[in-house]
Amino acid sequence: MKKKDKNPFLRLLSLLFLLFISLYIALESGYYEAKVSKKTAMTEESIKRFEEDVKNGNPIDLNTYVFDEKKDYSNHTTDTAIFLGSRVEDFMSKGITGLFDIVKSLFT
Repeated sequence: MKKKDKNPFLRLLSLLFLLFISLYIALESGYYEAKVSKKTAMTEESIKRFEEDVKNGNPIDLNTYVFDEKKDYSNHTTDTAIFLGSRVEDFMSKGITGLFDIVKSLFT
């Protein structure tokens, strides 16, 4: 018997459906709320420390109370992806502009 080829559209649709279900389960299980509540607790703790320092007359420095969690995710792969993405964007924008110039020249 000949094996039937699967439709790539149905595969993509199935993959997107599985992604949706997994994100929905993560949302319903409270994963996002737990992360947000952890950040809120850290903020409330910083406010309490700030108020104590104001009462005691301690010197106040913003960096002591605010924690900026900016992480640097750059590596060779992301740098390459950004470079390729900008090149594709340049190519596409020039190509579309050129296409419109050709169409415009046909009608003028």
